[in-house]
Amino acid sequence: MLHGIYDIRLSLLSVAIAMLTAYTTLDLAGQVVKSKSKERFSWVVGGAVTMGTGIWAMHFIAMLALSLPIPIHYHWLTVAISLVPAIFASGLALALVSLPEINILSLLGGSLLMGIAISAMHYIGMAAVRLPAKISYDFNIVVLSIAIAIVISLVALWVGFKLRADTTLKGRWLRFGSAIILGSAIPLMHYTGMMATHFSNPQIINLATVDTNRSVWMAVIVGLITVLLLGWTLLTSFFNQQLSVQLVKTDVLNSNQGLLQQALQKQAELATLAQTRTEELEAVMLALQKAQLQFIQAEKMSSIGQMVAGVAHEINNPVNFIYGNLFHIEAYIRDILELINIYEKYYPEPLQTIQIFRETIDFQFLTKDLPKTLESMQVGAKRIKQIVDSLRNFSRLDEAEFKTVDIHEGLDSTLLILKNRLMNTGGNRTEVTLIKEYGDLPLVNCYPGQLNQVFFNIFMNAIDALDKKYINNMNRNSDSIPIIRITTSTHQQNWINIQIFDNGFGITEELQRKIYDPFFTTKAVGKGVGLGLSVSYQIIVEKHGGKLSCISASSRGTTFEIEIPIDASANFKKAS
Repeated sequence: MLHGIYDIRLSLLSVAIAMLTAYTTLDLAGQVVKSKSKERFSWVVGGAVTMGTGIWAMHFIAMLALSLPIPIHYHWLTVAISLVPAIFASGLALALVSLPEINILSLLGGSLLMGIAISAMHYIGMAAVRLPAKISYDFNIVVLSIAIAIVISLVALWVGFKLRADTTLKGRWLRFGSAIILGSAIPLMHYTGMMATHFSNPQIINLATVDTNRSVWMAVIVGLITVLLLGWTLLTSFFNQQLSVQLVKTDVLNSNQGLLQQALQKQAELATLAQTRTEELEAVMLALQKAQLQFIQAEKMSSIGQMVAGVAHEINNPVNFIYGNLFHIEAYIRDILELINIYEKYYPEPLQTIQIFRETIDFQFLTKDLPKTLESMQVGAKRIKQIVDSLRNFSRLDEAEFKTVDIHEGLDSTLLILKNRLMNTGGNRTEVTLIKEYGDLPLVNCYPGQLNQVFFNIFMNAIDALDKKYINNMNRNSDSIPIIRITTSTHQQNWINIQIFDNGFGITEELQRKIYDPFFTTKAVGKGVGLGLSVSYQIIVEKHGGKLSCISASSRGTTFEIEIPIDASANFKKAS
């Protein structure tokens, strides 16, 4: 009888992956329930593949954690086949928790099928083991392991059904705690199944043929791929949830805008019937429009700011976790490579089997390429952190106090938000060329979130103007390219000057006299309601005591010039 030992590092890695898989399962349960019928099948299939891979990876890594004094190999086709029951069990779980109601028979039947499928995955995986010894099983313990799988499946289905629609903070904590409990229980089936396994009648026992490093490498690679897959699934689910919330808010806002325009039309008709009260009515209408303008635009930008801030916050923690752990992984890999070097030093002539496998996997290339791969992952994670910082900078839309900020950071953050519009992913025109002519500006005391809103409105108008020019049929053969140029400088010592130029068609003198009027727009229905420049004018002139002017001529492009004091709080008294 052979007795094996477990690598505690790989055992802990398998438990961690089980916990992450459990949390992903609970999160996907809510996503499947809230998705539309056409999208539900895609979520079930994609979720089944992701969850099944997570469960399978946990079992496979736990198998790799077992070390015996004889070489262990695997039949890879059988290993791949063992993934199928895990995907089936995951798909069945998501399908059951997406039902409007679930009765006791469905719960028991589903858990029975899931438990059998998970057990099948385990024992098919054990059938893939190739080693010079006889494998036998204790029937009683095998039955116990299957029973454990069924009970764990029953608990998982019940918890998933109860927590699927709970989006509160308490619900998230309950999912997190349930994931820890389920993630700790799932490996129980595997290790119970391993207790039922006995290895006897070895043909050879030669410690020199046992390559524990190979198991560690395989476990690290499988674990890393699984963590990335589960992380991507969680991010996709999170973004889909945020997008759904934003679409609901947008629909409500558009509905309110339609009702508002109808109300204004009725009020205009009444004004024509009451000539004697025209002046009084116009004054009331102007005040009402300003109040409506501020409310609608504030609600719209606040929703955008909250969504951006929420996305940045939720991404920031896992990105920091991944970014920090990449350095630990790099250190672990260096230790493993050093261990291999020491092994080669004292055993310069490895067995033929080891030598053949080294050549098969091109070991020299792996040792050189793996550090480069980790380095590229670190660069990518750092880039994501920079993007998150820019999102958090732009999302400061509801700050009610003056703050001292770098204006260039606000410009760059706004441009990042509009990156897809600038690149024109639809392919109807070439990418907008950005020209930044930034001067040496001091820090400015202002409302940073409101200035970001002004930049956003002006950049959006510039991009729309470029679309109108360069997507037009008559300009497809033009040699010019779409350009936005941003120039910043100091002005009269205590002021700063910001100029934003685009080489679109330009604005006629007649339209320039109306562009700051509320609800004035030349865009098609659904493209805008004419609030952007009116709000921008209020922010610059009324909130900061500055100046906003437009310099344009037909077919010569447009320049919007912003002038604000360096310390707006000192030079301008806010309206009460």
